[in-house]
Amino acid sequence: MEKWGYVRVSVNRVEQAAGWDDQIKTLKAQGCTRMYYEEASTRGERPEFQRMIKEASQAAAGDRRVCLVAAKMDRAFRDLAAAEEAINRPINRNVMWLLPDLSPRPIDPDDPSQMLVARLLVCVAQFERDRLAERRAYGISRAKKEGKYRGRKPTARAKTPEVLKLKERGFRPDEIAKQLSIGRASVFRILKDHREKTAMMS
Repeated sequence: MEKWGYVRVSVNRVEQAAGWDDQIKTLKAQGCTRMYYEEASTRGERPEFQRMIKEASQAAAGDRRVCLVAAKMDRAFRDLAAAEEAINRPINRNVMWLLPDLSPRPIDPDDPSQMLVARLLVCVAQFERDRLAERRAYGISRAKKEGKYRGRKPTARAKTPEVLKLKERGFRPDEIAKQLSIGRASVFRILKDHREKTAMMS
């Protein structure tokens, strides 16, 4: 069974270098021979994730099975529903998921016991994530009332002018992302916003 790894950070690999490197280390230890890298939030577009799913579905057939590996559940899925969809109802039944933080073995959707354990652990992980979001929202609300909240420092959005200039010069999104040290998803998002604003003004 081939193993393909998925690495994701929600901001960028520079600011989240420790998490980025730790995921790569985990996936290499799992024996992943192919890697997909993404710098994007689970709430936004994830072109690399979609490309991985598509290519795995095309490659897996007959005796060739592909196991997709993410170091942690929350690196791959935004919530329980997304995990359930990918694991239990894959596009190609020869594509499986391995999430080391949930199970040391690939998750077999036809194994009721394994799916029960996986669902329970995913539920716990989502509960913890929801509680963290709740505490964060409370902290932000309190900071705003006390006049201490400044918001998150702009990252990729602050580089919009540079992205548009490089695009005008004919650079591809991958090249722009590399030159400016931002994620591909951020580049696509900036270009999409620019197209929409241009269309509204014309």
